[in-house]
Amino acid sequence: MKTRFMSKAKICGICLSEISVQGCVGSCCHEFCFECISKWSDIENKCPICKVRFLTITSEFKRKQYRSRKLKKKVNYVNYKTQKCSVNLLSLIETAEQLLTQELNRFFNSTS
Repeated sequence: MKTRFMSKAKICGICLSEISVQGCVGSCCHEFCFECISKWSDIENKCPICKVRFLTITSEFKRKQYRSRKLKKKVNYVNYKTQKCSVNLLSLIETAEQLLTQELNRFFNSTS
């Protein structure tokens, strides 16, 4: 049975668990577990909910009891350089060019 305090507990949009150490992204203020959003920012610096790019994550350590008193605040800055694109764009462009050439050849050969 949920108490009125438990119903006010916030749920992380990444792990779907109750947030104990809150991480708030700087651009849109959506809240997640600090650990979840920190790991997320290693791969992507867009909010998982609204896709707005963020540069900071603010963590707020709260008491286990559901009180709004904040104990400590910390800001982490997200580094753009640590993010890597897993798609080789040159290879993608070459493949698209080959497919387009094949289709154009097929089209012009069928109309001749």
